[in-house]
Amino acid sequence: MSGEITGRTKLLGLIADPLAQARSPVLANASLARRGRASEHVLLPLQVAADDLEPVVAGLRRIATFAGAIVSMPHKETIVPLLDELSPEARLIGAVNVFRRDADGRLTGTTLDGEGFVAGLRAAGHDVAGKRILLCGAGGAGAAIAYALVKHGCASLAIENRTRLRAEMLAARLHDACPHGDVTIGFRPGDAYDVAVNATPLGMRDGDALPMTDAMLDAAALVADCVVTREITPLLDAARGRGRAVHGGLPMLEAQIELLLDFMGVAPGPALTGA
Repeated sequence: MSGEITGRTKLLGLIADPLAQARSPVLANASLARRGRASEHVLLPLQVAADDLEPVVAGLRRIATFAGAIVSMPHKETIVPLLDELSPEARLIGAVNVFRRDADGRLTGTTLDGEGFVAGLRAAGHDVAGKRILLCGAGGAGAAIAYALVKHGCASLAIENRTRLRAEMLAARLHDACPHGDVTIGFRPGDAYDVAVNATPLGMRDGDALPMTDAMLDAAALVADCVVTREITPLLDAARGRGRAVHGGLPMLEAQIELLLDFMGVAPGPALTGA
């Protein structure tokens, strides 16, 4: 494929606000080139304010050459009622980070944050099966990661969230979906964790408070951050300073890009299938 945009090229998007530091467009378009699909699809950043989300989604529904979009902050939860169909994971979690447009204009969404996070950990040599995990954040990304951790067999999951009620609601949903998962609320001083995960947005902007206390960092063997705007976030820097192993957010995003493109209907292409 030449990579030239033609009248047949399908539009993919990244819907978020802000977008200046987003890495998904670069990674997705590079993957499209590797797949040999750069003439068939192109992914563009679509900065959409919260108040404009509903009319924008309605407009995308009517564009025949629109194939789907990645969804990022702050729209992962508010976009849910604007879609026609959700995957079981998205219904459970109440959030979406990608949706596709079918030929009839119906919009179907799912969440792949959790699967991407687990895949990124595994690529770095860290499996979650049998591990004791502390998760900070019970929002859209946190909920998706929590579901994936339980699904992939973590030994225990402690959910720490600024609003305790939200953590309790997530734990209840996880118990219904995975009744054998050991899910508790809050960090308990004295407990030890194999992995501590930041699934909050803290660390995206300069001056943000750290999402974990010193006690949490000291209790974890590995500290993982889902923030992808920088390779070493202030949290990871603090964790390294206390002698902890660290895992950044970029491996999660890189692993997830392939899953996102698959969901939006981009064929793997000869470069990935070996055909």
